[in-house]
Amino acid sequence: MQSTPGQSDPATAGVRLERLEPFLNAAWVAAGAGLCVYAWTLGAWGPSGPDSGFFPLLAGALILACGLAMLLRPALAPARGRFWTPEPGAARRVLLLIAGVAALVLLVRWAGFVIASLVTMPLLLQLVERRRWWYAVLVGVIATAVVHVVFTRMLGMLMPRGPFGF
Repeated sequence: MQSTPGQSDPATAGVRLERLEPFLNAAWVAAGAGLCVYAWTLGAWGPSGPDSGFFPLLAGALILACGLAMLLRPALAPARGRFWTPEPGAARRVLLLIAGVAALVLLVRWAGFVIASLVTMPLLLQLVERRRWWYAVLVGVIATAVVHVVFTRMLGMLMPRGPFGF
């Protein structure tokens, strides 16, 4: 198959990505390690429990572990000869998810967490995951209730309240 000027040859596109992948994976390892070191300087644990560096330390450790897993994956599992290509419609789903989260953030200010979540979660499930409406609404109601109970009742946090007081 001949590639026209300005287009990349699909046969060599995967090869270029394969050569770049170890460097990207090493960058994730370095970023995770750097975050762990910085979090440690903030103080991960204090006399009363977790301190300001605890969550960044956990995030850095997770990034570091995932980077190591990706870096060591070729050595542990030989390539199958097929390169990863995104599914059709993947970019659309990612953009819809970003738009949905942005809508949730903007809506929380005026409607409160409960209403904003009850509106955006079913929409995201239906548009991104293409679930049936009844399923999307059911999951949206359950997830909103669980998050609200965990953060307000169990952790004692204040969630943004809407015009109806919740």
